[in-house]
Amino acid sequence: MPTHDIIDNRERKLVDQINRILDSSEAAHFAVGYFFLSGFTAIADRLTNIKELRLLIGNTTNRETIEQIAQGYRQLELIADKVEAQTYPKRPEVKQMAADTAANIRSSIELMDQTDEAEALVKNLVQMIEEKRLHVKVYTKGTLHAKAYIFDYGAVFDNKGRPVQRAENGIAIVGSSNLTLSGITHNTELNVVIHGNDNHAELTHWFDELWNEGEDFNEALMREMKQSWAVSLARPYDVYMKTLYALVRDRLEDTAAKDIILEDEITKQLAEFQKVAVIHAINNIRDYGGTFVSDVVGLGKSFIGAAIVKRFEQIERARPFIICPPPLIEMWERYNEVYQLNARVLSMGLLKEDDESGFKALLDDFKYKDRDFVLIDESHNLRNNTTQRYKVLETFLATGKRCCLLTATPRNKSAWDIYYQLKLFHQDDKTDLPIDPPDLKEYFRLVERGEKKLPELLSHILIRRTRNHILRFYGFDAATHQPVDPSSFGEYLNGTRRAYVIVGGKHRFFPKRELETIEYSIEDTYQGLYQELRQYIGKSRKRLLVKPPVDELSYARYGLWNYVLKSKQKQEPYTTLQRAGANLRGLMRVLLFKRFESSVYAFQETIKKLLLVHQRFLSGLERGFVPAGEEAQTLLSEDYNEAEEQDLMDALRQVSDKYDLADFDAERLQQHIEHDLKLLKKIQELVAPIAPDKDAKLQKLKQWLSKPPFKDKKRLIFTQYADTAKYLYDNLNPQGQLDDIEVIYSSNSPKKVRLVGRFAPLANQEYKFKPGENQINTLIATDVLAEGLNLQDGDLIVNYDLHFNPVRLIQRFGRIDRIGSDKDVIYGFNFLPELGIERNLGLKQKLKNRIQEIHDTIGEDAAILDRTEQLNEEAMYAIYEQKGKQLSLFEPESEEFLDLNEAEEILRQLQKNDPGEFERIANLPNGIRTAKVSMHQATYVFCEASDPNRLDIKGYQQLFLIDDKGDVISRDIPRILGAIKSDSTTPVAALPQDHNSAVMRVKRQFAEEVKHRQAERDFHQRLTQGQRYILRELRVFFKTIQEEEVKAQVNILEKVFRGSMTGAISREINALRRNSVTGQDLFNQLVQIYNQHNMREWLNNNSLPTLSHPVPIIVCSEAFV
Repeated sequence: MPTHDIIDNRERKLVDQINRILDSSEAAHFAVGYFFLSGFTAIADRLTNIKELRLLIGNTTNRETIEQIAQGYRQLELIADKVEAQTYPKRPEVKQMAADTAANIRSSIELMDQTDEAEALVKNLVQMIEEKRLHVKVYTKGTLHAKAYIFDYGAVFDNKGRPVQRAENGIAIVGSSNLTLSGITHNTELNVVIHGNDNHAELTHWFDELWNEGEDFNEALMREMKQSWAVSLARPYDVYMKTLYALVRDRLEDTAAKDIILEDEITKQLAEFQKVAVIHAINNIRDYGGTFVSDVVGLGKSFIGAAIVKRFEQIERARPFIICPPPLIEMWERYNEVYQLNARVLSMGLLKEDDESGFKALLDDFKYKDRDFVLIDESHNLRNNTTQRYKVLETFLATGKRCCLLTATPRNKSAWDIYYQLKLFHQDDKTDLPIDPPDLKEYFRLVERGEKKLPELLSHILIRRTRNHILRFYGFDAATHQPVDPSSFGEYLNGTRRAYVIVGGKHRFFPKRELETIEYSIEDTYQGLYQELRQYIGKSRKRLLVKPPVDELSYARYGLWNYVLKSKQKQEPYTTLQRAGANLRGLMRVLLFKRFESSVYAFQETIKKLLLVHQRFLSGLERGFVPAGEEAQTLLSEDYNEAEEQDLMDALRQVSDKYDLADFDAERLQQHIEHDLKLLKKIQELVAPIAPDKDAKLQKLKQWLSKPPFKDKKRLIFTQYADTAKYLYDNLNPQGQLDDIEVIYSSNSPKKVRLVGRFAPLANQEYKFKPGENQINTLIATDVLAEGLNLQDGDLIVNYDLHFNPVRLIQRFGRIDRIGSDKDVIYGFNFLPELGIERNLGLKQKLKNRIQEIHDTIGEDAAILDRTEQLNEEAMYAIYEQKGKQLSLFEPESEEFLDLNEAEEILRQLQKNDPGEFERIANLPNGIRTAKVSMHQATYVFCEASDPNRLDIKGYQQLFLIDDKGDVISRDIPRILGAIKSDSTTPVAALPQDHNSAVMRVKRQFAEEVKHRQAERDFHQRLTQGQRYILRELRVFFKTIQEEEVKAQVNILEKVFRGSMTGAISREINALRRNSVTGQDLFNQLVQIYNQHNMREWLNNNSLPTLSHPVPIIVCSEAFV
């Protein structure tokens, strides 16, 4: 036993001393600055026999001590004023202190591990208060600095039961330790044991005086504990709503802040759903540097984008920069002028670098280099990081400029499309986004492998709503003018009822979509040769046949790697040839099949070009070389006269010198090329004589154009191919005699703006007609008009080609089916080919046959197609069976872009219609739990880890559904929400005995994930080769300089170039390494990179204090019994 009375929590633990003294005490009086239930856990077993425990705790809101004030102000009168204010607080302040202390008690309970022991402790404390053995008060007259643990000994009796006089009435411990787990066990605290009755009496008197000045806290403490997870079971409905609220609370809090957007000219024109998008986008940009606004076509993304730009320009004095496709330049210039955005507007086509001078249009041009807020319209055009425009823009944005990306189709073919757009504003793969792992590239790899879900990431940075979503949650019934009931939306989906939204104070409807199928005979179109031609095009095959079928193209020209000798196939340049040509054969067959269906003329032109390419390719083989590669393909396709053919062969030989004919099975390759050339000539002979007057498809279009509803409507005729567009124009408007029929098939056409203005003057009122110009009533176009342009004067679309997939059709409808349209109905006519033998079959059977044909042609190659080209059977039936109301079901949303919109809107509606219930749900404590009867036993646990110093940023969240063995069934949010969904009448079942252990298994797993995730974020990337070179040469240069100012600059450069680099900066420093730049030249160029990429800001950001580690908590849980 030690002979001293010092307790330092090293040699002697305060918890051991308190427990030992409690064993012989009948009452205790604790005065502590801070109190957490964790402190009670360690002494819980000794409280059973205590008759009275008085606990006086400091108010935890008064963080500013007198010493801190003195240090800050150094003025005694100010200190005296502060002491006066703390000693005599006003009544509202006292109430607030008590409320804040209750909130901290709540947090203390929420942070506890949900163990059987913790549950028993809380229940024991409730019992002690009910039995009036525990009394708690809050000291509100300043900070309670002193910490004292005063014990009254109980009576002692001899062996005959007679009381024995004790030497001491009690004992006390005074020192620095609070009643927290760290205070009584872990910290390097210092406390001392106080003996003697006089000391005991004086300390008790001191305690009594403070106790009498305290505010009673029993009721508040009892309420917090009784509402906690440990004492009461919540309803399944409450756990469901708690889950929804926790998932979207940051959005609800954001939109509650009315000062985020201003009532300016553009905001007045926005609908409520558009304002919500603006607020979300602003906060996403604030938190993560950028956002996607990806509402489906026709919902006014451009207006939302303009409002976002205006807000940053007006409030944060940003210098906006708008980058868009060439057709949208005029629109954005108009917005810029009308709404005074003070932006620069640049065409995507000008994102390039001068190869000779090295001039970078954005970085070096004074008009753009100072722009610090960038809006990119139709950002999906920047989904490929290998293009020059992507690299130029990436370098420009590498200085940390904030971005807003507008696109209805952020994902085209793969998740990497989104990754590369995201990297424009989030260039470092290490991320603060609450995802696991906290590395963008690794996360997308896991998405690609199916191990992670894109929505978990997109919910933080992407805003996407569909028409149905807008009408369901923001719409008003057309008959009653009351808000639409989201739970009864089926009536609006099936057309029984109509709804509108309010935009700029006006009722705006979405037009009804009426679809009709135009059947035509493709056999008649091809003069009875369809089946024979179809046979030549061929079928999808998993591997290249040694000998192609006699009546089927081999597509050898597009699968050259298959003819490379096996011994050479894994060597360069043939591995590159394999990658480049892996999908070409399949793509060419699909292209031929689609142009075959599109129009006779498009097919004729394609065959003509293929013939020319194959003849020239064969000539190259006969001259002893393989004309392969990108440059060779360009040369093969260009027009040459007879005299220039030798020049062509010389050029082909020059660009193909890296491929050695001896490395190929030349004989087999030449045989297959000759085979294809023979078939192509035969195909050309068969189709060449088919004239427009014999083209059954063209003649069918002419018939329909002459009768209602075509006759009286503004008509858009869409085709996928420029050849078909030209063919239709030449035959509908021979020699251009009619001025109300026009055609456009090039995105760079100088007449695009003029044609759009003439076709839709009401929707484009800025367009001024020139003398002699008339409106266009029929506009023939490729999909160059299907992006971003407003053509809503039109009310009828003709889709001349067969639709494999609804996305392209929906995009085309989006040009005329837009919010605010004055059309009640818009029409979509879709051509469907039929064979002669099918004329007596029903439409469904004809569709089934077409679908089978598509399967036969595309087959294994479906995966290589753009998503908008891939077959969607269900959608095909909806389109051609004229189910226009179902078309919106195929808008690319739900699974792909799920961002908890529905959860947000459910709570938003509750907030509006029943604010009291909303507040109740918002104030449900963390940790609540419930149970309900289910067919399958399982446990649901919602965990979250937030950085206590960064509560403004949403924490890392995970939802778990585990089986009775503790194995994870699912982490998928939609699936789990479906499992826990309950209404207010769902009964509560009894909680199983092992619920705490099941929940803690999940929490431990989650805590490990959080620790691992944090370790990854904290881990500094190893220096790259370029960085090592830079740092080494800077140290060499440092030794040669005398000026202190330059030395200081070198030190800054060393510090900044030691950190993580963006891709753009890495490329520049690698170029310095490759070119062996050293000394003063290196220093000068590094200074230029430092300034150009605004690395000073990077340095400032990276000088911030290290963030605290996130704390895992249980948000809620539910047992399925």
